[in-house]
Amino acid sequence: MKTVKFFWSYFKVYKLSFVMVVSMIILATVAQALFPVFTGQAVTELANLISASQNGNETEVWTRFSGLMLNLFYVFLTLSISSILYMVLMSRVIAHSTNEMRKGLFAKLSRLTVSFFDRHQDGDILSRFTSDLDNILQALNESLIQVMQNIALFIGLILVMFSRNVTLAMITVASTPVAFLVAIVIVKLARKYTNLQQTEVGKLNAYMDEGISGQKSVIVQGLQEEMIEGFVIQNERVRSATFRGRLFSGLLFPIMNGMSLINTAIVIFAGSALLLNDSNRDAATALGLIVMFSQFSQQYYQPIMQIAASWGSLQLAFTGADRIQEMFDAEEEVRPENAPIFMELTQGVEIQNVDFSYVPGKPILKNVSISAPKGQMTAVVGPTGSGKTTIMNLINRFYDVDRGSITLDGRDIRDYDLDSLRSKVGIVLQDSVLFSGTIRDNIAFGVPGASQEMVEAAAKATHIHDYIMSLPEAYDTEVDDDQSIFSTGQKQLISIARTLLTDPQVLILDEATSNVDTVTESKIQHAMEAIVAGRTSFVIAHRLKTILNADQIIVLKEGEIIERGSHQELLKLGGFYAELYHNQFVFE
Repeated sequence: MKTVKFFWSYFKVYKLSFVMVVSMIILATVAQALFPVFTGQAVTELANLISASQNGNETEVWTRFSGLMLNLFYVFLTLSISSILYMVLMSRVIAHSTNEMRKGLFAKLSRLTVSFFDRHQDGDILSRFTSDLDNILQALNESLIQVMQNIALFIGLILVMFSRNVTLAMITVASTPVAFLVAIVIVKLARKYTNLQQTEVGKLNAYMDEGISGQKSVIVQGLQEEMIEGFVIQNERVRSATFRGRLFSGLLFPIMNGMSLINTAIVIFAGSALLLNDSNRDAATALGLIVMFSQFSQQYYQPIMQIAASWGSLQLAFTGADRIQEMFDAEEEVRPENAPIFMELTQGVEIQNVDFSYVPGKPILKNVSISAPKGQMTAVVGPTGSGKTTIMNLINRFYDVDRGSITLDGRDIRDYDLDSLRSKVGIVLQDSVLFSGTIRDNIAFGVPGASQEMVEAAAKATHIHDYIMSLPEAYDTEVDDDQSIFSTGQKQLISIARTLLTDPQVLILDEATSNVDTVTESKIQHAMEAIVAGRTSFVIAHRLKTILNADQIIVLKEGEIIERGSHQELLKLGGFYAELYHNQFVFE
């Protein structure tokens, strides 16, 4: 039912088209079900015609025979036209529906919480856009219309058969329970391994994505063979699941085909014995009924065989729909209705008695309280895993606190309009990202309508303008995150320029200098000073010399604040910070 609801949510927009499709399918079904009837009657009249020709009285019989042949032509014409119409209509519905699925899925991604992306690998998410959606499109185009047509045909054939001869109809359908029992068992096994196949494909995509994005590390560490071995193992799991899924899906067609042949032989044998021993029927009529029901027997199993042949594709579509629906069911970011717009910070940021954990029962922050007045720099230091970055994630509402509150000018951030909040909270991450496009596009990413003068001013303030102008196409240079025309430090400077252009009220710098050399660090430090000036800022740093001028330094350890104060105050205290500073100073 979950899968049906998923598809119906897209198909219901095209109700009129569906009504026309169903009407055409019913018309085609009637034509196809009448074909054996007219064929059997034509055989009867043909036998009568042979007998009448011997008596020289064939005119009336020939007229009936010609009429039946004309009926067969009309049936063929009706079947062809109605089939073409419903195929065209259904193709249109499917094309528009899958297009809406793709757009809806991408839109859903933009509304999901950061925790969703933390829990799912990039390759697995990507496989839902590619493999799963492709499977759905292929199944709908090739299989859905066949299933609808064959279900209608199956019902139509039963009605027509019983209207012509109840005894022969009972013989024809007698093996149906066995056929359905076999089909149900095989279908369950096929679905099990098809689900497993798509899961393993997602894992394989994730493994390849990690291998490609981390290729430099793999080469440096000389782990190419290990990566290949890992790929072979994961690929073998995909092969095994695919083989089993295809095996059980493929078994349906030959089994049903064999049952159809056996059933036809039974109908011919039993029907011949019954009809030829019936003194109330002449030989011509009996022959016509046998021919009619032998065709009915073949057609009767045709819907089951066609559905069986389509089932493997449908299974992939059902599995894909379930995996896509999982994303649609995922929790979205909480956005309060009619929330006030956050415009300008006038007082400061308050973090009050905050507890937080990513996994229930494993606290990351414990009763953390920080007061950050407007215009001041607050530095957060501590060992890895102490909760520094978590605080930054909470300020920007990537996650919400478990207990306590974070306020801007005394109002809880959960009460503000989320888009306006994030537009005024700028973040420079440890790993900078460049998007496909020009350098201008990257700097103006957060302010698409920014003028060239604004872009250049931001670049000059972050000391990257001169390098950009040294490039042949300057700000029109095409880049992406994988191009090597920028060093790590230069990417970081562009990232800082991008943030500066958005003119944030609250600024977060998350270890912005941790991946660069000391010369580049100096440039970034000057850029940071330009962007921090006059703004309320939070700076996470491993290199303590970058935060010596901070208005206050918060020292975290195991999720708790153990020290706070200025650089000089913490040195005089002689505690954890002082030890950390002296150890780092000696090391450098």
